[in-house]
Amino acid sequence: MRFSLFIFLFFSPLIRSAAVPESEQVLLEGQVKEEGSSSGRRTGRLYCRVGIGFHLQIHPDGRVNGSHEPNQLSVLELFAVSQGIIGIRGVFTNRFLAMNKRGRLHSIEEFTDDCKFRERFQENSYNTYASVIHKNHRTGREWFVALNKRGKAKMGSSPRVKSQHVSTHFLPRFTSREQNEPGFTITEKKTTEKKKPPPPPPKPPTPKVNLNSGQKRVQTIKYWPKFRFG
Repeated sequence: MRFSLFIFLFFSPLIRSAAVPESEQVLLEGQVKEEGSSSGRRTGRLYCRVGIGFHLQIHPDGRVNGSHEPNQLSVLELFAVSQGIIGIRGVFTNRFLAMNKRGRLHSIEEFTDDCKFRERFQENSYNTYASVIHKNHRTGREWFVALNKRGKAKMGSSPRVKSQHVSTHFLPRFTSREQNEPGFTITEKKTTEKKKPPPPPPKPPTPKVNLNSGQKRVQTIKYWPKFRFG
């Protein structure tokens, strides 16, 4: 009895694996890989402090620019491709941020090598994002994602776009749940005039008390001195 139970426990995993077709095994492995690759995703906004301050946004028609006020187009998802390499996707438009060989920023529907950026953390708590494959091959200078003071995307190939310039500095503002962002309002206290206390009720007149009441009047007699002459 024990021997038969041992055989059943030993060969049952092999029987189950043989019963599952190869196509389903590949599908299961792909699901596991997708679940593992979903880690490291961050959803939020990238704020550039150039000018009056802009949030990087991706449009459905492929344009990339900045908006001062946060909106749906500025909600981005940053996901890790490899160590230090990330991709940026617009959550609302479902398009990926890319840079072409001329250094122009745009967005595309499919993820390619143009969509890979190197994320670096600066000392001032801001980040820079440089293209992985596109750069100045003669000097080796990297091309960065940048916005000008009017919120338009700058050419990464421009010699003025450097990692030290504020146009390339972005502050990540990530939230766990974008739809349910906690908020609060500040209400100013209205200055109320101090109410004067009501005047006290008038006191009743105090009756006059005659101090001489009940006492006998004493008649005073005046004596005049008499002078004698002689």
